[in-house]
Amino acid sequence: MSFPLRLSLCLLGFFLVSQFPQPTQGQVSSPRRFRAKVLESGQLSVSWKEPRGEFESYRLEFSSEPGGTQTEAQVSKQESKFLLQNFDPSKEYNFNIVAVGGGQESKPLQAKVEAQRSGSETVQPQRRQDSRVTEETNQIAEGKVVVRETGKSGAVR
Repeated sequence: MSFPLRLSLCLLGFFLVSQFPQPTQGQVSSPRRFRAKVLESGQLSVSWKEPRGEFESYRLEFSSEPGGTQTEAQVSKQESKFLLQNFDPSKEYNFNIVAVGGGQESKPLQAKVEAQRSGSETVQPQRRQDSRVTEETNQIAEGKVVVRETGKSGAVR
């Protein structure tokens, strides 16, 4: 094949790829800074910081262990919080929070909430496995819980 023909095919290929881009998962920014607060009424309030950029809503998934089933909830863009009813302080809760927009999803914000029967509040974020994501400190306002931001190995899925 001659050089001008190869160059023409490369340019044609580049043109076609640029005209028909493939959507990829992860183009929506991820929510950040998971927070949890135990309320006196047996509820757990969880919140997070809104991601940068455009998105339409959140998909929140959570389960409790031992023996809990996975629950999914849709949360509007205006709300960056969720109230978990019937919080059982003897169980561990796993959360995945995903920003959704334009048919695409962010990488999940993953966190684990462990209840403690005594002692003071502690927050211990774990290292993320994805080095492109900025690690941030979690905060707890009240209650005796441990919040751990987890990497891919802590996924609820």
